[in-house]
Amino acid sequence: MTAELNPRFDFNSFKVGVGNELAVTASRAVAERPGSVYNPLYIHGGEGLGKTHLLTAIARGSQEVAESTRIEYLTPDRLAEAFQATAAAGQGDAFHNRLADVDILLIDDVHLIGQRTEIHAELLRLLPELQQSGKQIVLAGQVLPAQIDGLDERLAAVLASGLVVDINPPDCPTRLAILEDRSTERGAEFAAGVLATVAEFEIGNVRELITLLNRLVALEAVGETALTPEAARTLLQGEALTIGTRESVTTISVEESAVANEFEDFLSDVSSAVQEQIEVWEKELSSAIDRWRGEGFQTGRLEILLEQSSPVPVEAAIEEFEMDVATLRKLRTSVAMEDPTKAEDSVFLDPDRVAEAQVLADSVMSEVEPPPGPSAAWTFNSYIECGANNDAHEFARQVVADPASSMNPLVIVGSPGIGKTHLLHAIGNALLELQVVPVACLSAQDFHDVLTQAIQGNRLDEWLVRFGAVRALLIDDVQLLANRDATQQQLLHQVEKLLAVPGQVVFTLNVPPSDVKGLLDEFRKVLQDACVTKLSPPDRVLRRGLAVRMLEDHAGEADPELADYLGDRPAESARAVMGLVQRVLDSADTQGVPPTAAIARQLIEGALPKMRRPSAKMRTSGVLIAPAGGVKSREKMIWNWPDPAERLIEEFS
Repeated sequence: MTAELNPRFDFNSFKVGVGNELAVTASRAVAERPGSVYNPLYIHGGEGLGKTHLLTAIARGSQEVAESTRIEYLTPDRLAEAFQATAAAGQGDAFHNRLADVDILLIDDVHLIGQRTEIHAELLRLLPELQQSGKQIVLAGQVLPAQIDGLDERLAAVLASGLVVDINPPDCPTRLAILEDRSTERGAEFAAGVLATVAEFEIGNVRELITLLNRLVALEAVGETALTPEAARTLLQGEALTIGTRESVTTISVEESAVANEFEDFLSDVSSAVQEQIEVWEKELSSAIDRWRGEGFQTGRLEILLEQSSPVPVEAAIEEFEMDVATLRKLRTSVAMEDPTKAEDSVFLDPDRVAEAQVLADSVMSEVEPPPGPSAAWTFNSYIECGANNDAHEFARQVVADPASSMNPLVIVGSPGIGKTHLLHAIGNALLELQVVPVACLSAQDFHDVLTQAIQGNRLDEWLVRFGAVRALLIDDVQLLANRDATQQQLLHQVEKLLAVPGQVVFTLNVPPSDVKGLLDEFRKVLQDACVTKLSPPDRVLRRGLAVRMLEDHAGEADPELADYLGDRPAESARAVMGLVQRVLDSADTQGVPPTAAIARQLIEGALPKMRRPSAKMRTSGVLIAPAGGVKSREKMIWNWPDPAERLIEEFS
């Protein structure tokens, strides 16, 4: 961590003035006694006023007190990138545990967190945990927590729960101290009163002040005589500039002076810009090399770039290197769950050998049991689309057309038995056809049972490998997880990881998310913020379609009159329709005749005609010979009817 911080930024180099005195005092107290005072400490102020300087000073000051202090310095972008990388590797908990284990967490540019909504939930979980364990949190941003656009109100309250201090633009004495300090660093000398004259001007922030100093240094270098306080003031005010020479004094206008010095200024600016670029890329490369070498990775690829004599585009090189590192970590974690010995192979520490690492990981993971997948019996081809399910069907199709995009997560709501499970599995099968693998598709009860068994059998790591690798997570009847907080929390973690990858998430519920009792607030919020669609009870098209399908499966063809009659019968669910059709089929089979609308009417609207009493010759073994030639058992004939009121009991004399 410390290699990433500017070595010049400490408390000794920070100039204290009226505008920043409170912030500096609080920062020193935090550095001397982390976690004991002002936790969290939130420093806010405009750009270029020294917030990053103070964060760095706190880090260095705390390590002077105790060298073993563990410190993490992050920006919202780096925090989000790290979270997404670990989530993609199935190591979300490892990421959380790493940050929860530090002594001081420094987050800069907090005003940008509102744009990184994917880390809000993690911060809401992490920051209170750090506070409760006595770990220090220091944050810096340009605005107050409540003014951060898009920030979760609960998170804003956590950020503001400690001490909030501001940094204002430097006053004249502070500006002068900064100018003198930086002039000494640059080896620049000015005539008496020049810097004091510059400090009198209301400069918005330290960066602008340093820019002005650089300008004065350039003018001093190209001028034949030392710059006077009057000349400096005139230059800043845009008035006539008097430049003295050894032999004479010539008065020229500001415009003329600008033309005369344009080339010199250009050369100076170019030289400064090149030097700054070299310093920046060397620093970035050195920091990256130190960081990854410290974690055991081979950094030869980056070290070659550091040997270049001119600036190179290091950002893309470092980003590619870090992507390869993230891939290696993911592969190594997966392998370690199954074979810790093979996970120690050096191939997982060399970003130039990612392909070899993938081959090794594939050979190990081929033996891992995949998570439960969708049932092959439920597909879009067997799903009957109608007005009652048109919206949900369209949403499901959009998920398949563009997985892990706008319809993510997708929540399908509907009462029991109206096709939610069928649609869920149809999505899963379609994703498998698109090679979105692996797909986990199971009921919430099964999810809970599998997790519980893994925990009880001390096989949680194995469970994490199985479910951490999925790219689509489809859970049926999520309301069954009510009051099962541990399972909800683990499911929430899996969802956060998938959304960060990104991967597709689909849930079904029997009621809207807001009506489900016993859900954790953060899990309910995920459901409510999702794309929610609803299934309605089956309409006539669906009822008739189900009847036709069952009749054809039974006899090879469907009687149109019977299909129309069954389609006209009201039903609250597809399950009820199928139960009704089955009763008609059972009645027809009992009578030994094909199913017809007449039989359906007799069964549903009135009593069946009394069956003909068999002759005495037929009364032998209790088995009847049906007219169609089939063998029927009296016992099965009676007890196979689902409704006891409709069971026909023949009284024999």
